[in-house]
Parts: sequence; structure tokens; C-alpha cells
Amino acid sequence: MKQSEYLNVLKLTKRTLEEYSNWGEDELRKFQVSETQKSASAAKQPEPQAKQALPSDKLLRSLKDETSKCGKCPLGASRLTCVFGEGSPNADLMFVGEGPGYEEDHKGLPFIGRAGQLLTKIIEAMGFTRETVYIANIVKCHPMKDPSDPEKRSNDRPPSFEEMETCRTYLDRQIEIIKPKIIVTLGASSTKGLLKTEESISLIRGTFKEYNGIKLLPTYHPAALLRNPNLKKDVWADMKKVMTYLKTGAA
Repeated sequence: MKQSEYLNVLKLTKRTLEEYSNWGEDELRKFQVSETQKSASAAKQPEPQAKQALPSDKLLRSLKDETSKCGKCPLGASRLTCVFGEGSPNADLMFVGEGPGYEEDHKGLPFIGRAGQLLTKIIEAMGFTRETVYIANIVKCHPMKDPSDPEKRSNDRPPSFEEMETCRTYLDRQIEIIKPKIIVTLGASSTKGLLKTEESISLIRGTFKEYNGIKLLPTYHPAALLRNPNLKKDVWADMKKVMTYLKTGAA
């Protein structure tokens, strides 16, 4: 390994230690080793070859086109971009949040703000990448407190039940195409919207449920972890259940 590569590995390890201090010692150690090995071997990895388009790719593209023209609820009139979702069309693991925020509305991609960056780290700590899972929201348009000004910051709000019900048909069709083995709902809105429950996310998180015949596990939204880092250990415990289920089929 070149000296410059070795220094990069050391910097990455230091940053990982700082960022993951609240995840738990065992999990931190595993993630640290994984990230260090990944960085050390990155230069040796060949560029992945482009995959041939699969039927599920085409179905998702067609559904995305249809969704982008939707005007079934007022959210479609105020949004800048339809944030459809991204990831593998054959993912075993699917994450569902509540709705796009300011950054997502402007760039058309889900979970790319601070909460999204934290979600990416959680996904990588589980041994996946954003490209091997699928990330979506229960509504595809930005719910705003003031829909007259999409350029306003701190203008996000949770989607209403009616908005979620209107948009859920698109999510259901995404799920039908992708056929994930497990769905992780992120936060209260997507959990309540899919499970039709008023149960608190703090009580229901970490408990396996079912949605249209697919295992579903609710957990906290990454934004909640930014406000309260102590919740990281609860989320990691939930993600370990997900990993166990994917490996063994045991819930």
C-alpha cells in the first residue's frame, strides 16, 4: 500500500470512530474494520460492468413516468420534483420514509440531506450500499407548511393521512415490482400510513409486522437520531434483526 493510501485509511478510521461513538462498541469495531478494508482494497477493485436492463427496471421506469405526472392531491401542484425512489429493482431490503424534504425536492432523489447521509452510513454498516437496497417514501412530493414558497427552508411537514392514502398506490406498485424480502419503515408517518396504526413509534419499533405478505420492521427516522443520538443503539438493534432475518428467515 502506498503511503498516501495508508494515510487515507488512518483518516477514515479516525472519522469513523468519531461519528459512530453512539452505536455500541461491538458494532463500531465491525464497521471500522469493514470500512478500513474497503478503503485499502478500493484501488484494486475493477469497475463493475453495466447490468443488462431487467423487466423490473422497465416497470419501475414506466411507473416513475406515471408518478411524475400525478396531480391527485395538492402536493403535486406545489412540488418542484417527483421524488420516486432509487436503488436496486431486485433489492431484498427496502426502506420507506415519510416524504421528500427541501433537498430531495430540489434534486429529485430520496434521503440526500443530513438524515439521508446518516441513513447511508446505517446501510453501509449493515453490509449494503444504496445501490443494493431500495429507498423510497410513502409520498413522492414534498409536503410543505407553506406550499406557495418551495424555496423556503425549514418548510417541511409530515404528510397527512389523506396524502399518504392517495400516494400509497404508487408505493404499493413499487413493492410489487421490487418484491423485497423485508421493508423497514423509517419514523412514525410511514409506519402509521402502512400499518394503519396509531401506536407510538417508540412502542412499535423493533417489532416485526407484515404488509401485503412482506415482513415489515418499523424503526426511528434518521432525523430523530440527529436530534437524539441516544436512539442510535435502538436503531442498530433493529437493523441487526433485519440482517438476521435476511440471513436466516427467522423473525
